[in-house]
Amino acid sequence: MKLLRFVMFLFYRYYSKGGTYRIPYFSALCAVVFLIYMHFFQLLIVTNAVDLLPMNKELSRAANYLKLAGFLLPVFLLVHFLVKEKALKALHYDSSTIKTGGIILTIYIVLSFILLIGLMFLVPKR
Repeated sequence: MKLLRFVMFLFYRYYSKGGTYRIPYFSALCAVVFLIYMHFFQLLIVTNAVDLLPMNKELSRAANYLKLAGFLLPVFLLVHFLVKEKALKALHYDSSTIKTGGIILTIYIVLSFILLIGLMFLVPKR
């Protein structure tokens, strides 16, 4: 739970500047949910269970997006209820912890993408 709050804090701090300064909590929430589902997709690829994804070529694009939104919503709501915006605003870390955490988070995201792409190409389809 502490790790989830810290990661949310890092994303919240990042999204508090620039073009997303009005919606930093929502942006941080989406980023964390994206990371969670990226790992879920990695597991689906390794177990060759990609067919479990709610996508259907016979349905319209809008219908597929709606089904995918329903698929993503439970984790989105879970993270939303676990880490409230008010709690994020109350968190304080020293600058060295934030800098180290930001570097580690960046490396983690890059390695996760590399793993996902590698699994897509290396794991044989059964």
